[in-house]
Amino acid sequence: MGERRYTRHIGAVIALASVIALSACSGIAAEAGAAGTASGAPTADGTQNTTPAPTETVPAPNGGSIDEVEKSGGKVETTKVGLKDEADVGGDVTARITKIRSLDVTAQTPGEISGPAVAVDVSLTNGGKKPIDIATAMVGLTADGDVFGQPTTSEPYTPFAGELAAGDTAEATYVFLLPEKSRKDFVVSIQYVAGATIALFAEEN
Repeated sequence: MGERRYTRHIGAVIALASVIALSACSGIAAEAGAAGTASGAPTADGTQNTTPAPTETVPAPNGGSIDEVEKSGGKVETTKVGLKDEADVGGDVTARITKIRSLDVTAQTPGEISGPAVAVDVSLTNGGKKPIDIATAMVGLTADGDVFGQPTTSEPYTPFAGELAAGDTAEATYVFLLPEKSRKDFVVSIQYVAGATIALFAEEN
């Protein structure tokens, strides 16, 4: 399996993580903008509301202050294993692919596409002592000819959700539209949370 293919796959995963982060920041900015204009809204008698906006200092939910400088996240680590192997993805968390199967999906809601697809069953095990959030876990797939599987929410799509308690294992199914001729030489990526190690599962040649 060529390094070029792994690099392209990792780039796609990181790009997806960036989109999720930017979406979250955009939502926060929108809420802040709405709050900032509220104090200048007209009153019932048509005059301008001159009541000053609250100035009370509210501590950050996770501590720290605006004067602190966040360090760069640096390079995301990757680990390469066989499709049937277990991968250590950091934080005492391990990932495994339990099954890959071919199927045809049927569009059930607007925006979905019918056609040949591949369903990937994956599991995460929390070997740590505290629960972890797996709601933002990301799973990707490429196949023969560097063809990227197109994610779809068609059945049997069942993503990771909520928290995973210490010592527990969670299972999920991700579905990807994929041409029939490309259903081989799979590379599946799993990253249980942004910044964590990306596990690359590949068929051994």
